[in-house]
Amino acid sequence: MTQREIFLRHVAQTSIAPLALEIVKAEGALLYDINGKEYIDLIGGISVANVGHRHPKVIQAIKDQLDAYLHIMVYGEFIEAPQVQFAKLLTDHLPSSLNSVYFTNSGAEATEGAMKVAKRFNGRTEIIAFNNSYHGSTHGALSVIGSEYWRNAFRPLLPGVLHLNFNSTEAINVITEKTCCVIMETVQGEAGIVAPFKDWIQALRKKCSETGTLLIVDEIQTGFGRTGKLWGFEYFDIIPDILLLGKALGGGMPLGAFIADQKLMSVLTENPVLGHITTFGGHPVCCAAGLAALEAYWMTE
Repeated sequence: MTQREIFLRHVAQTSIAPLALEIVKAEGALLYDINGKEYIDLIGGISVANVGHRHPKVIQAIKDQLDAYLHIMVYGEFIEAPQVQFAKLLTDHLPSSLNSVYFTNSGAEATEGAMKVAKRFNGRTEIIAFNNSYHGSTHGALSVIGSEYWRNAFRPLLPGVLHLNFNSTEAINVITEKTCCVIMETVQGEAGIVAPFKDWIQALRKKCSETGTLLIVDEIQTGFGRTGKLWGFEYFDIIPDILLLGKALGGGMPLGAFIADQKLMSVLTENPVLGHITTFGGHPVCCAAGLAALEAYWMTE
């Protein structure tokens, strides 16, 4: 039985027509299949390989961490140098209010964690999201995705989610003291690369501040230089309350994060304790790889 046959029979499929390329090597911007055919990876592993496939500094960081330890304890209990150092590097390059990092397994889990923080922090439940947005495929993240095509088959979803038009005045006017959070991308990727108007996103930020609504900015796809700046929100002179990261965060390894001020993040530490927990989030090998990738990014700016 060929690898293709095993793939189609035993690996759960996400579509009826997968690409089914049997890739045996990836290096820089290139992929190579089993027959030696070369492909240019124009999508970078779907926004993952921002410093290229198998960047030498990333590979070395992974090897060094393998020589130290792999998984040793559920996230948040032991002091693990790769997590600590990566969190420090990230927060060093973020506004001072984004000072506490919660590492997750993926961008979708970061979305879930951020919504939990927001609901717990202000005790509200109404969430505003935008049509044509994309925030992940887990149940809560799916609830804020902006396309009924993806949502419809999995209802009922989270209640209290309003989907409004990106760049619309209505979206700002609907925000009230009942609104828990607004979740948005700095560039809507799935919508066809749609950026917000600067005056609109600034007005939205102002309305959120006035009403005590938390602004969650999703930089899972746009982060790490994909817009020309490290973070997409830098173009708009705003600061989110919670920042979502994923994809390129791990330098090719699975990693996500949500980042906020300690006063927000502290709601996860008690009543109940372990308010958000993950076994493999912030895995030391993934954090070591992500740290090396971000350092490599700064060296090649």
